Amino acid sequence: MTATLSRPAPAQAPPASPPAPPADPWHWAVTGAVLLAVLAASTSLNGVVEPWTWLGPVLRTLVPVLLAMALTRTLRLNGAVTALVGVLALVGVLTAGFFPRQSILGVIPGPGTPLELQRLLDQAEETVVSQVAPVLPGAGLVLVLCAALGLIAIIIDLVSTTLGMPAASGLGLFTILVTPAVVKPDGVGMPAFVATVLAFLFLLALAQRREDRLASGGARASTGFAGRSAIIGAAALAVTVALPTTIPGFTSGTFPQGARLNVWGTATGLNPAVTLGNDLRNPTGFGRITYSTNSDAPLYLRAVTLEDFSGRRWEPDQRINDRETGVADIGAEDGTPEDLPRSSTVSTRVTTQSYASPWLVAPYAPTGVTNLAGAWAWDPANLSILSTDGGSTARQEYLVQSRAADLTREGLGVIGPSDPDAVAEVFTALPEDTPEIVRTRTAEVTDEFVNPYDKAIAIQSYLRGPDFSYSVEAPVDGGYDGNGMDVMARFLEAKSGYCVHYAGTMAVMARAAGIPSRVAIGYTPGSPTGDTEEGPEGTELREFVVDSRNAHAWPELYFEGVGWVQFEPTPSRGVVPAYAQQAFSPVGPRADDSDALNPGGNPPVPDGSASATDPAQDEGQAGGGAAEDEARSVTGALVGLGAVLLALLPFLLRTARTRARRRTVVVREAAGGTDDTNGRGLDGAATAAWAETTEIAGDYGHRLEPTDTPRTFAGRLTRDAGFDGDPATSLSRLRAAYEFEEYADHGAGPAPTSTRARPAAAPRWDDVDTVTQALRAGSTWSTRVRARMFPQSLLNRFRGSGRR
Repeated sequence: MTATLSRPAPAQAPPASPPAPPADPWHWAVTGAVLLAVLAASTSLNGVVEPWTWLGPVLRTLVPVLLAMALTRTLRLNGAVTALVGVLALVGVLTAGFFPRQSILGVIPGPGTPLELQRLLDQAEETVVSQVAPVLPGAGLVLVLCAALGLIAIIIDLVSTTLGMPAASGLGLFTILVTPAVVKPDGVGMPAFVATVLAFLFLLALAQRREDRLASGGARASTGFAGRSAIIGAAALAVTVALPTTIPGFTSGTFPQGARLNVWGTATGLNPAVTLGNDLRNPTGFGRITYSTNSDAPLYLRAVTLEDFSGRRWEPDQRINDRETGVADIGAEDGTPEDLPRSSTVSTRVTTQSYASPWLVAPYAPTGVTNLAGAWAWDPANLSILSTDGGSTARQEYLVQSRAADLTREGLGVIGPSDPDAVAEVFTALPEDTPEIVRTRTAEVTDEFVNPYDKAIAIQSYLRGPDFSYSVEAPVDGGYDGNGMDVMARFLEAKSGYCVHYAGTMAVMARAAGIPSRVAIGYTPGSPTGDTEEGPEGTELREFVVDSRNAHAWPELYFEGVGWVQFEPTPSRGVVPAYAQQAFSPVGPRADDSDALNPGGNPPVPDGSASATDPAQDEGQAGGGAAEDEARSVTGALVGLGAVLLALLPFLLRTARTRARRRTVVVREAAGGTDDTNGRGLDGAATAAWAETTEIAGDYGHRLEPTDTPRTFAGRLTRDAGFDGDPATSLSRLRAAYEFEEYADHGAGPAPTSTRARPAAAPRWDDVDTVTQALRAGSTWSTRVRARMFPQSLLNRFRGSGRR
């Protein structure tokens, strides 16, 4: 009896060690695919930033960071260490690239880093709000770009490799696409979108192959990864096609091509021209402004002027040091007489509502602004008004007193060329790289005239002629949207564009003809609401409304003795002033007349006034609450998106845990199966399968109690869930495998089968799936949703007995 029950030591070879986990060289491939996917999505930034200027710095950031993370996986460090190494590598790379003088050992931020960081962030902010896209890649902007893409790459790599959820990496790639989708007139663009989709599918394929290789112990790989990737790609394409039919704000095409939603609201910042073209392309108005005025003539609201045409991007000069503080009493503009005869005072009350900008919108030329909150200063060079305390125009209601000169074509026609010193050189200078077509076309249009006014009218008539057409889409399609000398040249060739192109071209041609010029940015007169209100001294003010659809640019030309005079070269937009509405015929002598005009002396004061006719406006009527309704809908959409992402978090965490357990079980199953006569256990596979089974059961309302044994719980679950047939058999196998792994003695060598019960096979994940499907089939719809989206097992995780 004693001999029968004893366990003699094995007579042959010692127990074999458990099989080592398979090598995982595939994580290098997945990380490489992450790099490729982030770079593919980043190609959409061409057009937001100068094309390809971002590539070098981004590569120098992403490659070291992802390389460091891949090395930690090769060393088999855990996921938390990998994430920490990635963040530290990103900090080191950014420090070496942008803060070398403030660093310690070149990669550690030093004491001076915070101050330099603030300077670069301020520079980035100024770049974003003061330049027209594509913006120039300043150090501050490149820092922000590299930091953002680096963080996104870290998250995508962790999700794809550490958590084993590569499909979720699409959210990170979508984050990169958001900025160009909002900023660029044509959205993300089809090439960048296709490149991103292909890179994403490639990432999914490699991640799936890695998963299959790990699950099979490195022996074989499934061939289903390509099909699954194709299905995901087809689903993404279907969503892309469906979006324009379900989301307002698209005018044509699909997400990467069609006009995109402008979720950030009105054109704000230091340069209102940054998104002027985008504003005009938006089918619904936003940034609503109402104003009431006693002006008899249509009133333009001006925010700022562009006068420096020497750079690649035309932007307003803040001239902070030259500004005069206090706007209640604004003096005369440089080069303009303080007491201009035959001028009238106009009162205008402006309510900005949702429009926000550091530049104040006001009629030209303001002489005083009252009831304005915050600190503001005015520029004697152009009468622009700028906030000096970080404030904006949002939710302001203020009263502007402005001076309006009564101008006639006869009065302007006798003004000779201005003195070279009458205005600052910035208003007359043309850069050396001014395209030849600008000079040639100017000469063709103006050389037969002497007077500045006749030349100005000739240029305006040329641009408003039948050869030119108004279009907000042609510059996008032709690749010359924006401003700059090269844009003006291409516009003169294509002869199609919108106000930015017409105003900029007329200003440049005027300078080429010897007339000082600048470009004003603001709003056309808008639409009357029919309401009136009482103004200063009992005057009646008529109310008008403007929004983003009224965004406009127009040229202002300088005439000595009068000052800056507005013209309107853009066909079908705005209001042509009364002094420039006639069919063109010169007022003064031509260049070949023997009696030339004497330009000396002060010009006669214009002696008549003509009211401007109200031309038909192309702008749509701005509804009373259109902007507010859109703002509420966009806010609701963003809040809803955030709620959806938050709701998905438990599902993602639970899915990651399930995938890890599945890998443990499948690897063990592929390695050969059962506990053998050499005494090997099941290496935790049975525990992982049983833990998943009990947690899934808990999610569906069948909780494992602390006092339950495996048999007690299995019996109660079989009874309560109504298991029969395959589900009951699978649950029994899982329970038996767990009991054997947890409670059997695996260290004393083999024993006769009669003395030691053991399962016929190792746990199979198919059994877990069978039990899960049975639980799901026997539950209500609400229980299934709760089990998937709000799994209780995240709070009540399985705890083994610890007896192994």
